Amino acid sequence: MLPPDDARTLAARLVCFGFDGLEVNAHCARMLDLGCGAVILFARNVESPAQVARLCAEMKRRVSPRKLLVMVDQEGGRVARFKEPHFTAIPSAETVGNAADAANAARVVGDVVGKECRAVNVDMTLAPVVDVNTNPQNVVIGNRAFGTTPNAVGVTASAFVRACQSRGVAACAKHWPGHGDTTDDTHAATAITKHGLKRLRVVEIPPFVDAVKAGVASVLVAHVQVPGMEKMYSPSPPPASTSAAVVGYLRERVGFGGVVMSDDMEMDALANLPGGIGQCAVDGLNATIDLFLACHTEQTQLEIIGALRSAIENDATGETRCYATNAIERLRVLADAFVDGAEAAEANAYKLECSVLEGTTREVVGNPEDARRVRDACGTSPRL
Repeated sequence: MLPPDDARTLAARLVCFGFDGLEVNAHCARMLDLGCGAVILFARNVESPAQVARLCAEMKRRVSPRKLLVMVDQEGGRVARFKEPHFTAIPSAETVGNAADAANAARVVGDVVGKECRAVNVDMTLAPVVDVNTNPQNVVIGNRAFGTTPNAVGVTASAFVRACQSRGVAACAKHWPGHGDTTDDTHAATAITKHGLKRLRVVEIPPFVDAVKAGVASVLVAHVQVPGMEKMYSPSPPPASTSAAVVGYLRERVGFGGVVMSDDMEMDALANLPGGIGQCAVDGLNATIDLFLACHTEQTQLEIIGALRSAIENDATGETRCYATNAIERLRVLADAFVDGAEAAEANAYKLECSVLEGTTREVVGNPEDARRVRDACGTSPRL
């Protein structure tokens, strides 16, 4: 349990950090020791399955007995941190959605993604994308989407969620409330979803409803501006990740009670907002965001923790502290369901290390039979 007056620890629990390197380096160690609740891996952290499993186990051991949520972007296609030859090649969501039996293809892909993530001690994949690909000029979604209609996306994404989570790996529906019909990429610029609420309810929102009904563990909120969901229309509304109206709709109207996380707080869409990244995080917490992704620099990670800590410490009404403690409880529920502790992670790492010595790693990860299953289900070539 957290000490009731430890605002810094409380703030740190709400941050998911990223770092460079294949092992627990000084940056990683400092963030773990500060109390960060989650870590995200990228290709820069991946050399082999055994190395990933050991890295995750070492991080989990360092913070034991509390649990550490380890996540990765393993969508498939152009957004996949685990790749051949060590892992099974996963096709793009568009390829899955175009399969003769798209729901079955998504089940197979979700099963393989969940199986391989769990084998290397990763607790969550930031997938599926449930955006509807309605804009051919969209540079960020495109073939990351399962389809061009809400029903096609919802059915396929739900199948992925159920299969992945049946393997004990949490799924994450993204990018609320819909990034499919924007012309800009929030990594590099401000992006706007210009539709009104009537259209959003018909096209963008239904796949999220389907994912929630499928039991998805988390939802990721984009930094897109959505004027149609704000109570007072503005030509320059706040990003969805800081908006009480946009996140509130997910909580109250869609009925999602699980973990809601922000997209990477280091994206340029937030770079020039008043108060900086720290104030964006405080606004996000007050909008009931539970976890803030800070995927790269220690400076940004510390800025977010500092801003959240200050907001909690200087909270005259108690509301911000309440939001933080509610977030911690939602993260605890997710951890109880999906996050392995140190002992289980070390057992997985030992299993993979032994498989390397025995030459049997592909029986655990990158299994040719799994690759065949994916190819057959998706109707893809051997090279995907």
